[in-house]
This record gives sequence, structure tokens and C-alpha cells, in this order.
Amino acid sequence: MDERPKDDAVGTTASTTHPRTPHRMPPGHPAPVRVLLRGLELIQALNRHGPMTTAALSQKLRLARTTVNRCLATLEGMDLVYRDESRRFSLSLRAKTLSHGFDPAAERLEPVRRALQDMAPKVQWPITLFRFQFPDMVVEDATDRSSGFAVEFFERGTLLPVLTTASGRVFLAYSSQRVRDAILEHVWPRRPEETQAAWADLAALERDLAATRERGFAKAVRPLRLTEQGSIAIPIMVDGEPVAALAVRFALSAVSFEEARKRLLPALHDIAHRPA
Repeated sequence: MDERPKDDAVGTTASTTHPRTPHRMPPGHPAPVRVLLRGLELIQALNRHGPMTTAALSQKLRLARTTVNRCLATLEGMDLVYRDESRRFSLSLRAKTLSHGFDPAAERLEPVRRALQDMAPKVQWPITLFRFQFPDMVVEDATDRSSGFAVEFFERGTLLPVLTTASGRVFLAYSSQRVRDAILEHVWPRRPEETQAAWADLAALERDLAATRERGFAKAVRPLRLTEQGSIAIPIMVDGEPVAALAVRFALSAVSFEEARKRLLPALHDIAHRPA
């Protein structure tokens, strides 16, 4: 007697109306493990379409809702998915570690790197491309050496704190609440002393990050020996999530934030949106 589970289709009617495409295995390979296939299909759907309810996943994948519920419960127990207040499921940070070694942002950032160097003579002030490397921002590329106005030099691989930099703040601001909470859980108790005066509590920081999203860029001030250095940063997005940040630094004695918004911000957007 065949004790394999019956096909996990939505039902007889749905299965007839929307026949599932069978998973074909190469000759000589054992039959696929159906439960594993279902779990991988759920992960793929959430990765492609973002947060989804059980009903939406059931309809999208043409699976019985009970099957979807069982798979989601398993994935949730492994901290690979999580459920929000509206009962929609999303992939967790842990799920994203499954793709360790694969960088989907690399293709997106390649034209940014080229544009960064092309725009350096025009902008003159040092521009930096940052990626997030838990729990810091790491320099991916910079024009410091070709800038006549740089007073400090960031080399590739330089690590800077998330909370004290415009790049880190814009990355936080545009990250999902889940990602932001995971980062802040680590960095907030260890925050530099200068940030403690800026934000009395996490609620104050969240208000500041909301203002950053509304403004479209983050800003920060860094005291140096001879002057104060200002910086503004914008996010570089892929599929609705920030994968990098682009920042420009300038002496506040020479350029105000308002002037930077008018003159330097458009250059950052030109670099960030340079076609491949």
C-alpha cells in the first residue's frame, strides 16, 4: 500500500483547475522529498513576492492551506520566517544567511562604482560607497585619494559605526522594521557616548529615522581638529531593501547642509541611478 501523503493540492477542484507542474528529476536520481520541496517553494515565494498570508501562499503555490500552515510552522520554528501583526509571513534575517557567498547586489553596484569615479572631479568633495557588515558600515569604494578636499582618507575595508554616520543612519532608516530591530538590539546598548545626547531613547531614534525617510537622505556631523565635517547619504535599494549607501563629506565651514542638499545631493542620485 502506498503510504506517501496524497498530493498537497488546494483541493480536488483547485487541483483540477490549476494542475501543479511536476518536479522532474534527472534519470537515476531518487524521487524528490515532497515535504522538502514544499518548504523550498514557500521560501522562494516569500523571497520573490515579499510578505504573504497563508491564504495567499496557498493560492499562489496551489497547495492546501493545511500543508502551508504545517510548512510555515516548521520554518517559523527554525526562525527562517516570521509573522507580522497582520498575520503575513516574511523571510527572516537567518533565512538570508542561506545565500551566504552569493551577492545579489553586486550587479546593481557595479555601475555605481564606475559612476563614483567618473563624478569625482565634478563633485570634488569625497564620496564613499558603503555596505552594511554587521554591526558596522564598511567602505566599499571611495574617491578620497582623488579629492582635493578630503581631510581624512577612508580606504576600502574601513569600518565605521552605524549610529554615528549618515550612511549607517540612512541604511537603518530604509531597512525593514525587522532588520532594524535586529541591528539595534546589538548596537544600541553599545552606542558611542556622543549619540546618547542625541537620542534619549529608541523612540527618539525612530523619530529621527522617520524624518530621514521623509527627507530622503540622512545627515551627520563629525567634529574634526580644525572644523566640523558634515555628511549626507542616500540608500541604494534592491527589491525594496537597502543594499548599500552613498555618502558625500564636506566641511561645514564651506558648505551648509542646505547647500549640500541643493548641490551635492543631485550628484549622489546621479551616481546611484547610473544605468548599467
